[in-house]
Amino acid sequence: MKKITASVLSTFILAMGILSGCGKTDQSVGSESNEDKSKVVTIEAQTAAPEITRVENLEKAAEKLNEELKQQGKDIRVKVKTNLFEGSWEEYAKQFMLAFKAKKEPDIYATGHENIGWLADGNYILPLDELKKSKEYSDVFSTLWDSVTYKGHIWGALQDTEARPVFYNKDVLRKLGWSEEQINNLPEKVKNGEFTLDDMTKLAEEAEAKGLVQFGIIHRPVDGPDFHVMVYNFGGKLYDPEENKIVLDKKAVEKQLNYYYEIAQKKLIPGNLTQMEWSSIHKAVVNGKALFYYGGIWNVFNWSQDNFHEKLGKVDEKWINEHFGMMLIPAAEKGGKPITLSHPFVYTVSSQTEHLELVKRLLELVANPALQAEHDVKTFHLPVTKSAAEHPDFKANETLGNVTYMLEYTTFLPNHEGFPKYSKAVFDAIQAVELGKKTPKEALKDLEVQLKNDLGDQLKIVE
Repeated sequence: MKKITASVLSTFILAMGILSGCGKTDQSVGSESNEDKSKVVTIEAQTAAPEITRVENLEKAAEKLNEELKQQGKDIRVKVKTNLFEGSWEEYAKQFMLAFKAKKEPDIYATGHENIGWLADGNYILPLDELKKSKEYSDVFSTLWDSVTYKGHIWGALQDTEARPVFYNKDVLRKLGWSEEQINNLPEKVKNGEFTLDDMTKLAEEAEAKGLVQFGIIHRPVDGPDFHVMVYNFGGKLYDPEENKIVLDKKAVEKQLNYYYEIAQKKLIPGNLTQMEWSSIHKAVVNGKALFYYGGIWNVFNWSQDNFHEKLGKVDEKWINEHFGMMLIPAAEKGGKPITLSHPFVYTVSSQTEHLELVKRLLELVANPALQAEHDVKTFHLPVTKSAAEHPDFKANETLGNVTYMLEYTTFLPNHEGFPKYSKAVFDAIQAVELGKKTPKEALKDLEVQLKNDLGDQLKIVE
């Protein structure tokens, strides 16, 4: 999601009508009473489509909270008013800023963790350090706290997470002569560093050369987190927390650009990949036109919701598991550690909320393992706590159970407000090398100039 500036607000003010769907009502100040004459406080929660369970679970958490309030003899009850935003991520951010300015923003704003930087720096949200000490979050997968930490504070309640694996087409490997045992053991070979990024490229070449696939490899067509995992894979870093600066790690980025240049020069990817529509990507993968696809575990959900398959239309989880496997992104060097990247969704709390303590209690209760499991299974995400990962409903899902281990290999994007500019500039560089407009060295040189201009003293260059 791009950084939103004050100038954007003035041009977007015509869209104030959007706010009507999420404005606070008189209920939010406790004017409503229920049957037992208790005062009702309405807490508003908003998320982006399509995962409505992110806010519906807060409604269920409110039921538990009201039971506790009644047992404690409190004359107050909580009602959660939910709002689902349908639009682009940039519009979602703009709408929140406009609503905040009008003091009509939701008390709880669900968003991607990478937006914490601008939300915190703009004083839109409150720190939530105490959540880390609560019993409900005591067994969070420890690495996940990094995703909500910024300038030494925790700014979000972890809601869900995911992994971005490489999907591999089992049917193609069968045609290459692989046994079922070899096919099913590929994720383990990747995990052990036996199957590297170079091995993946060579196997893609073989499949394409033998006419088994149209493309050896497919990645996302637009700017996004997936590309930056390669910097980590090549031993680089993206952020310096001590200096609070975005890092241009030139050696790692050059290797990153070299990788995308190589797979383009070998014609392993579609020639116009960075200009394709998402629907075309999904259709190519589901219909077996590619051996490897850099995707996300939620794609299992996507492919079951839309008619991507030419003959079957929507494909269910069973079909997907029969035809596809998921593995970590292979290590860049033999014996190295493979990698993935996660994009946790988080609940942030408005700095203008009038019901902070009740909101905090809601955020603790919504971490209930059963609620997490319900959401994760419905939307194909991963839980944020170990207890949720052990919940029977979650464990019963073979697909999710098989990829939960990937959280031990995960990384995150920086929460710095300047990272969207870095990401856009890097994507432009990748697009240039894939289209053959620049060599990796030329693209890196231009990238450095662009980032110096875009980020100024927010940028740290590592030679």
